[in-house]
Amino acid sequence: MKIKLIAIIYTFLIINTTILYSFDKTPYYVNTETYDSYKELLRGVHYFNQERYDAAIASFRTSLNTNPTDKFIRYWYSKALYKVGNMSLAINEWLNIDRMGYRDPIIISKINKYYAANVIEDKIDTFSNFIYLKNFSTNANFLRNINQPIQVEVLQDGTIYVLDYSDSALKQFDVNGNLIKKISNGKRLEETKTGFFRKAWQFITKAYPYERLENPRGFTRDGVGNIYIANTKKDIIYKYDSNGIYITNIGVSGISNGQLLGPAALYADNNGRLYVSDTGNNRVVVFDVNGKYLDSFGRLGENDGEFYSPAGIVVNNNYIFVADLGNRRIQKFDLNGNHLLSITNELFKEPRGLSFSEEGNLYIADGRKVYYYDINNDEFTVFNNSERYTYTPTSVSEGPNKVIYLTDFLSGRIDVYTRKEEYYANLDVFVDREYLNKFPLVVASVTVRDRLTNPVVGLTAENFFVLENGEYEPKVGFYDAPELNEYRFIYLIEDSANAREYEGRIKEEISNFTYALEGNDEVLVIHYNDQVYKNGNYDNANLRILDKAYKFNFSGGVSALDEAYREAIRLSLNSFKKTAIIHFSVSDIDASVFNMINYNDLASFAKNNAISINQVYIGNNTSNYYLDLISKTTYGSLIDASKSLNYSDELNKIKSIDFGRYFIYYNSFKTSRHVGEFRALNIRVQYRDMYGEEESGYIIP
Repeated sequence: MKIKLIAIIYTFLIINTTILYSFDKTPYYVNTETYDSYKELLRGVHYFNQERYDAAIASFRTSLNTNPTDKFIRYWYSKALYKVGNMSLAINEWLNIDRMGYRDPIIISKINKYYAANVIEDKIDTFSNFIYLKNFSTNANFLRNINQPIQVEVLQDGTIYVLDYSDSALKQFDVNGNLIKKISNGKRLEETKTGFFRKAWQFITKAYPYERLENPRGFTRDGVGNIYIANTKKDIIYKYDSNGIYITNIGVSGISNGQLLGPAALYADNNGRLYVSDTGNNRVVVFDVNGKYLDSFGRLGENDGEFYSPAGIVVNNNYIFVADLGNRRIQKFDLNGNHLLSITNELFKEPRGLSFSEEGNLYIADGRKVYYYDINNDEFTVFNNSERYTYTPTSVSEGPNKVIYLTDFLSGRIDVYTRKEEYYANLDVFVDREYLNKFPLVVASVTVRDRLTNPVVGLTAENFFVLENGEYEPKVGFYDAPELNEYRFIYLIEDSANAREYEGRIKEEISNFTYALEGNDEVLVIHYNDQVYKNGNYDNANLRILDKAYKFNFSGGVSALDEAYREAIRLSLNSFKKTAIIHFSVSDIDASVFNMINYNDLASFAKNNAISINQVYIGNNTSNYYLDLISKTTYGSLIDASKSLNYSDELNKIKSIDFGRYFIYYNSFKTSRHVGEFRALNIRVQYRDMYGEEESGYIIP
């Protein structure tokens, strides 16, 4: 019996040791002449995950001195160069890896994306080809919840609203096609039941019926997120708040002023007006967003300004565009309803859906084909193969990253297109760092961008996959911590001799921003002229912030601006909190100021670390080419302090910037015997038919 027991224990130990060994074996074979090179590599990885990039670069260079042909060292070296914004050297290292014969698909993908994002396009034929990618989602839940989509709208977070004609509902889906919410009810009708028992039951349960949407043809959202749906069959419009809770009805059935007959399309502009294509009455009706009748124009006919079944409608700051379906044209009006132009095309069949592109031009869903109309140049472009892939397009919506979504009414699909020059097969994935303070829980910061380096937003945990040491595939979740929803700002304040005469204005702007801070918002103050002055650490007490901000020297020039930027970025690292730089400037600058770090590299340094740079112009100059470019690259704001500002809105705009950064986590396997060893990570992001992958790793703490 003892022998059997010993045999069982021995067998268990062998199996357990084998499993641990298979998990713990280092996938990177150290092909170096000295052990010191390997130690420097591991030291560099450690520094990288502490966001001490200059130290990481020094260690990787030391390691490369011994092993100049080692792909793995060069890859980590390029990652560190990328993070400090030295893009030219990072690209050169990726190219070196390729030249050494390592046909690594991740490296090739990074090189291709960099050149695609920085190539100067020939703008003459920019919109010559729109490419069909695929339908929005093959998610069974999505397909089950879509019947006859008649209108689509894509939000900036990547979620989509789909108006389903036959199911009589507005539905919101996440980027993977999962249903978030469904709106189908309107006003509660407090009609009493007949009979004593039915009345008693209704009194107890408060079970009153609702008005319901019936064959809706259009919807719109206003600037604060309220939703308006054309309840076409009932000749009214339902208004909801951003959560889909019913607010009120707009309009009644009829042919008089303020009455509707089969309303089709809706558009809420930025000035509190709601425009309605009143199809049955062959006119456009204008309400305010609270339902008050304001105006109407148009009547049945074929002449300019007349309609035959008006459909889609969109409005910009100057004009109203209406799809005049029966007359096969688009009509253009001023904001008072005066006819300006009829836009025709011999290929038009039944123009229905209208929407604006990012450039302000028109997408036209024509029932069989889809057109892009350049308003200024009066030029049409047909979507290639739109008739082949999308049989009955009724609406178009351009989403984040310029991806274009079409409703295919009869097939029940949402089809996805893109411009030829913006087509990408893979996503750009970068693993910023790993957090190991709760090991074996591993938290990784991962940035996801498209082919043109625009952030990809709205992903969920199911889009991320982790492979550790080449064989361990843990379940991935989104990491949540209070710090992820907290904000830090760095006040970068010009302190030159030129700024002295604007002292009062500078203090006023700093004070306005400071008193608009909320909750746990904290601020670090940095002054600069020909030197950089850091006043203390981050603080969230308004008076202490202002005390630090008001300590001026007012001397010298602004030659230390690039150093101040770099120091501000460096001091914002190593935190879960979202960080933004607010630069209060007076002087007009030129390229010579950026003598320590190129302004493009400076912008990349901030962007690659998810830090926006925002400009507050206080002097006579309300813009500057170099500062504007830095802000544009980092998605920051350009703020003219001479205008009346809502400072809370400005801060909220800065807070809402999304760099496409996600914090994922997984549980590793814990081994106390292998502290200090390297573990390799491959993190893949799968987004419909697009994917991206990144190599990374960490040292076991």
